[in-house]
Amino acid sequence: MFLHKKTDFYSSNLNAYIALASEGALHNLPLIFCVFAENSDNHKVTAANFLYEFLSKLSFDDIYRIDKQMRQTTSMEWSINWKELNVESFVTKHMSEDEKRAVFVFASFHPNGYIREQAIYALGKYKDALPFILLRCNDWVCQVRQAAFNVFTQILAYSSEEEIVHALPLMEKLRRSTRYGYDTILPVVVNLFRINGQLIKRGLNSTDFRARKFCISIINHLDKIDNDYLMDYIFHEKDPFLRKTVFQILLKTNADSTEILELSKCFLKDKYPPNRILALQYLIDNHSNDLFDIAKHMLMDKNAQVRAFSRNLISLGDTKVDIRQIYLNHLYVNTSISIYGLGEVGSAEDCELIEKYLADDRVSVVRAAMTALMRLNTEKYLANITDMLAADKSGIVKTAAILLKLNREYDFEKVSEILNNSSNENTKIKCATLLFLSGKWQSLIYTLMLLGSGCEKLENLCQTQISRWIFTYNRSYAVLSKNDKQTIIELLQEKAKYLKPEAKKQIMFLAK
Repeated sequence: MFLHKKTDFYSSNLNAYIALASEGALHNLPLIFCVFAENSDNHKVTAANFLYEFLSKLSFDDIYRIDKQMRQTTSMEWSINWKELNVESFVTKHMSEDEKRAVFVFASFHPNGYIREQAIYALGKYKDALPFILLRCNDWVCQVRQAAFNVFTQILAYSSEEEIVHALPLMEKLRRSTRYGYDTILPVVVNLFRINGQLIKRGLNSTDFRARKFCISIINHLDKIDNDYLMDYIFHEKDPFLRKTVFQILLKTNADSTEILELSKCFLKDKYPPNRILALQYLIDNHSNDLFDIAKHMLMDKNAQVRAFSRNLISLGDTKVDIRQIYLNHLYVNTSISIYGLGEVGSAEDCELIEKYLADDRVSVVRAAMTALMRLNTEKYLANITDMLAADKSGIVKTAAILLKLNREYDFEKVSEILNNSSNENTKIKCATLLFLSGKWQSLIYTLMLLGSGCEKLENLCQTQISRWIFTYNRSYAVLSKNDKQTIIELLQEKAKYLKPEAKKQIMFLAK
């Protein structure tokens, strides 16, 4: 049964809806769309003009967001029987073709599947409709998905290159969807890319990461791969993951081995560590003459995984190499990496040499020394690292917090003392995070103590921690001591104004 509003209710409020939507209140978009279910042609034209102007400014992410926004307003179903309507009645002869297209685009976002299905067939008659058709290929209603696929296969053949490239991000989304079998649509798309070889190049030149990712996923399905183009493209691709994928494609092709060898040596300098490892692996597989010299050089890599890979490679080929001595030799040339290396291959005896770098002026060196010392002799240096939470350099505080989280045997009272004595917000946050890792009841006590600190970020962190503590209460069966119980009750009374009533009530109940 439908709740009937007065005739032209939405039309009479159209100007207000448009004003609010223009200011960013997007929940008014479905209300604007309801105008098309009424009988005022003038208001329909006004609404269509606004939707056209609005649509012209949308990016891929905006389209996806508006699609969700339209579905979230269920009131569209309460006062209008959409099943009795035909989308062709939503447009008038006074609308431009662009305005009609905009109406049908928004109709394809409609929560009613009957309307979405009609809109898909209507959109098939307009140019630049491909992205919106693709969006419905992942619709939650089978009939709408099938309609979208039928229209997609019909219009794809005569869609412009520009329209197809614009739709590539949605193709990438569809590739990763679970509702629609991508294998059904893949042959159609691959055939299009085979016919028009320029589509791959135009897609790879897109500024949208998803468009480039989709094109790269298509390459392996093509009969012929332009290796020369990919060899040039890989140096211009900014995303490290896509560079890696293209490199792997080139490795599988019959590309010139000399060029691939040179490319691999260039990849040894890639900013993305997995790419450097991939390049090393290629040199191993192809028995490069200078492999071990390269591996020795990579011992000084900034990334721990690359260093470990290089050390393993050297140990397999030349057991006479003293890797520890290499790090010692580079200690004054590349100090931080050498210290990291000593921490990875050295022994507790090296701590005396490394310890002095805790007072170094260079933050990177201090962080390396902290990491190495905790790796080589955790028990001895745990207190030193805890003290470094009070450092005035944020990078040092961050490293100290990370190392202590990995250990969990630090002095919680010392951390609490550092927090209370510090005026630095970053230090307070890092210390609070460490205090929250204490025992079940002690972490609650620390959280309550920190409430009302006057630090906004810390306050938000405490409120989140309280919610998390209540949610995870039953995961630990630690018994509440009499002293802790009294402390919690006193803190609840003292901090009452900072607590939500329901949270206070739950904590009080759980602490009994």
